[in-house]
Amino acid sequence: MTSPALDETAIVFGTDGTDLWATLCAIQSVMDHNPHARLNFHILHTSIQPALQLILSDLFQTDHSNLTFHDVSQKVSALRLHTHQRWRTDCFYRCYLPVLFRDNPYILWLNNALLVTGSLAPLLNRFPQTTGLGAVADPVAQILRQHKVPIHTLLGDAPATGLPDTTLPHYTRHHLCLSRPEDYFNSNMLLIRPRLISPTQINRCFTLATRPYLCPGTDILNQVFHDHVHILPERWNFMTGKLTENLCLHLPDHWKKRREKERVKRCILQFPEGAKPWEDTTLPGASHYQRLSATLEKRLSRITPPLIRTLCSS
Repeated sequence: MTSPALDETAIVFGTDGTDLWATLCAIQSVMDHNPHARLNFHILHTSIQPALQLILSDLFQTDHSNLTFHDVSQKVSALRLHTHQRWRTDCFYRCYLPVLFRDNPYILWLNNALLVTGSLAPLLNRFPQTTGLGAVADPVAQILRQHKVPIHTLLGDAPATGLPDTTLPHYTRHHLCLSRPEDYFNSNMLLIRPRLISPTQINRCFTLATRPYLCPGTDILNQVFHDHVHILPERWNFMTGKLTENLCLHLPDHWKKRREKERVKRCILQFPEGAKPWEDTTLPGASHYQRLSATLEKRLSRITPPLIRTLCSS
């Protein structure tokens, strides 16, 4: 396998503006652990003011990095009329990536509730030339399937309009049509080769957006790409947090052993539920986040008044 260079990769985040500071910290974490690579960052958004974009673009314009903002609000608004009520803007971001970055050899999608803790080059080395999508199998989904949790229990207070009253194993096999539910992947980290994603697959994603799903952005991608995804080691999207760690105690033994080996080698930490490391200092990665935030504060103070930091968190 040929190793794609990071400078050929669009590293993409999405934000609604309220979580912008977390997004910037995630970007800073990529820079800190890939100091010699050329890094091309992109933020998809619907509401970040142009003046703030200019300041932040300047902040990340270095000898080794740049940051570009993409306002997709018009496309999101136009699509909203044709989507199910559970469809959210971040669902659009993930499905739209191969269209917006069609001319890029590679796309690395990173959720803003994660932190990079190692070099990303080995991740790119693991991406086969014949594969259009790479992702990590979701351990929490594996546990919930193992215990046959009803999907309406997982919805909590969220609306269940149109969703079947069934268990998660039945939902993944029949509603999502997954022949191997254990390969159900988490979509908070995606490695994409756009030229191998067909217009038919993209159109199917948006066609399915009219249907009800438990987790629309992830479920739709699993339904469309489950036969075309390369499952990556867990180190590339290591889910953690108090609830996640407690749930993972109930994984099958072979998965628990593999998970503990991956924990040592983890390069991307994700915080999928509940409190985030910027809210709870006892979480794994919280001290790392604090260092990143302090670094950003220092860099930002050199070019702009403290008010901008407040705007990034509002």
